Amino acid sequence: MLTNILRWAAIPFVLIASPLSSFAGRYEPLVNALVCISAILLLQRAVWLHRYVSGAGFIAIAVMFSPFFLVVRIFLLLVLACIAAFAAVLAGFRMQPSPAICLTP
Repeated sequence: MLTNILRWAAIPFVLIASPLSSFAGRYEPLVNALVCISAILLLQRAVWLHRYVSGAGFIAIAVMFSPFFLVVRIFLLLVLACIAAFAAVLAGFRMQPSPAICLTP
């Protein structure tokens, strides 16, 4: 129970703390790289364990701490959100097998 609470609390905490990484001074690129790499590794583990919702949080962390410019980060998150919405719509419209109709009494 405690690990479940900590896992769900860690993702918003890191996303809220991401603007504060600029206070690291000259170590800011190192801090951002370490957080981004650890989020990518945790994303791989989440996919391996079939925990896709927490994996989406790790994708957001990896994008926020990536070495790209802010505009690129925003568009990357927008593209990922569009892909997720398209996948949800595609899953909703996937063909369902028709129920078998028995014609003999």
